[in-house]
Amino acid sequence: MALPDEEYSERMRGIRVSRRSRRGLRRIYGDVTEDVAAQFDRLVDAHLNPRVQDRGPRFVDAEAVGAPDDCVPDPRTIDQKRHDAFASILSAAAGAAETPTLGGAAPTLIITTTEEDLATPNGVAFLESAAGPVPVPASFARHVGCHRTIHRVTLATNGPIKALRVEDRVFNHWQRKAIGARDGGCVIPGCTVSAAWCEVHHVVDWAKGGPTSVDNGVLLCWHHHRGIETSGWEIRMIDGMPRVRPPGWVDPQRRWREPNRLLLNELRRARSA
Repeated sequence: MALPDEEYSERMRGIRVSRRSRRGLRRIYGDVTEDVAAQFDRLVDAHLNPRVQDRGPRFVDAEAVGAPDDCVPDPRTIDQKRHDAFASILSAAAGAAETPTLGGAAPTLIITTTEEDLATPNGVAFLESAAGPVPVPASFARHVGCHRTIHRVTLATNGPIKALRVEDRVFNHWQRKAIGARDGGCVIPGCTVSAAWCEVHHVVDWAKGGPTSVDNGVLLCWHHHRGIETSGWEIRMIDGMPRVRPPGWVDPQRRWREPNRLLLNELRRARSA
């Protein structure tokens, strides 16, 4: 086996992101050193949880609890799972204390939309980028409503800023810790993403009067958080505990059930050992 050419790899390393979007996608290309590639692979592997046979979350039918062979597979491809893991890694890095700041604040994306677009299923928003404003679906603006490092600016129809109250709608450090201890990871049944990689979601949307409190927040992985409005999964809170209802393709009867409780399950296993 030939040893890597260190001088060549140092000279040729680099990553670029295309400035032009193709149907909402940007291409990443370049070459990374062996150690960077290895670190990336380790982070993605940790996110996808290698204990699961297909290296990604699996969704369990209500009648299949305790029968893992009857699990409904996650419909994403392995490349889609790796993309979503990469998104979670970037989100966690942007909010980390060790990340360099921009103007004294964490690196923050700004997404702008109007009240009308925010309330419309097919509305449009604009994401700030180095290439200028990029159009994205308004559903993306709704998704980032409780995100730490992506802030939403809502404009009135005639232009003035209508809402930017980040401090009221972003869960603080201690709230995230408490919700993480309760949920242990993504609350969607069968999802294996742990709390460290999750985002906190307002069960009742902040824009609709939902409070930023532990009784109105649940952990969702990047994939489930981004698609919560369109995937068919529903979440509600009962006495401070989340309940979830799956889409019809998982459970035709769409029965409410307890969510994932990864940490609690680990504690139960430890007690019975």
